Amino acid sequence: MLRRLLFIVAASLVVGTVSAQDFFHRPSPLAGRTMLTLSLFEEVRAELKTSSDTNGKIDALLEKLGPDIQEAFGAANGDMKAMQAEIEKINNKYDDECGKLLSDDQNKRLRQLFIQFNGAIAATNPGISKELAITDDQKTQIKKLQDDQRQKMMDAFQSGSPEEGQAAMKKINDEFAVGIDKLFTDDQRKKFKDMAGVKFEFKKVTSTN
Repeated sequence: MLRRLLFIVAASLVVGTVSAQDFFHRPSPLAGRTMLTLSLFEEVRAELKTSSDTNGKIDALLEKLGPDIQEAFGAANGDMKAMQAEIEKINNKYDDECGKLLSDDQNKRLRQLFIQFNGAIAATNPGISKELAITDDQKTQIKKLQDDQRQKMMDAFQSGSPEEGQAAMKKINDEFAVGIDKLFTDDQRKKFKDMAGVKFEFKKVTSTN
């Protein structure tokens, strides 16, 4: 029950993660929603040319992430907004720690892949948002989209099986990305496209369930 509840809660976040390690990896729709979890992809590691030592250190970060998510869940005492804020902090913390393990070139390419993999949702990342010069008004509108997305995800996971919830989550995320893209100015949209860098083909992974 705790695992399911944590998944429901984390899935309600825009760039969420969960304590159960299965959900950090594909085919989970949560995989790749942070820099850390994207750096777990085999093809991403090959593209970045990360060493086995670096990969081991990244995996070690993942081992620490789960307990931090569980602690945030317990400390929130059911306060969804408080938990959302705390998990966002945790995600940013571990993304920063992951970045410290990579070279400047590797970090640059990882960010490009993050943008390609997540589409407009990547604009919720603090660093990317800053570079795009997202305005306060846009941030307010994005926050409204996040709140709507979170509620839809909660409803989806509470009304069906985890597998059905995951399928619904992908659709909701796609709609969320479209909503953010509509908020971009033409200049921001062009810059965002440029920030994605050279096109990369991600491995197609489907659920075996």
